[in-house]
Amino acid sequence: MNFLSNPIVARLLWLLPLLLVAIAILLTVSGFEQRETAEYGERVVAEVLDVEVRERSEITHGMVKLRYTPPETAAPVERYIELPLAFMKEIQGDFESDSTLALPIRVQAGSDQIILDAFSRVQWVMTFSFAAMSAFGAICLAWLVGGWNRFLAREGDPANREVTEADMVPPLAPEA
Repeated sequence: MNFLSNPIVARLLWLLPLLLVAIAILLTVSGFEQRETAEYGERVVAEVLDVEVRERSEITHGMVKLRYTPPETAAPVERYIELPLAFMKEIQGDFESDSTLALPIRVQAGSDQIILDAFSRVQWVMTFSFAAMSAFGAICLAWLVGGWNRFLAREGDPANREVTEADMVPPLAPEA
């Protein structure tokens, strides 16, 4: 018996599309929070403390360490935010030429969303596009899992099937 042919495992595969649906919902909520912060958030100037860019073949990664004072608080906060590499190149170039770089950001009291003023629309649109990709992946994966479960119900486990002479592929004739 193949692992995926087990009826219990085939039914448990439905958890994968559900996971993608949950991710899509969380990303959609986050996108709405980002859009609200971009439109109604308070503008704050954040000091760039560090820029970390890793460009390897298997992963490209960029983070910026910011220090800013959120609205309605007195103490400054230091926080790393992860950004797409397209944004990071511009910030990294500015940071290397001027070690006291200040970025205008938008934040809201009671929210953990940080929106770069220069890329405000792009940030929340990207989050919505990630949510859409997750939802599309959930639909495709649900279609595949449903097809696999229907196949198992109709045909049974393919590993238990008897192989007949008609199923066998004849060997290739040797080349002369």
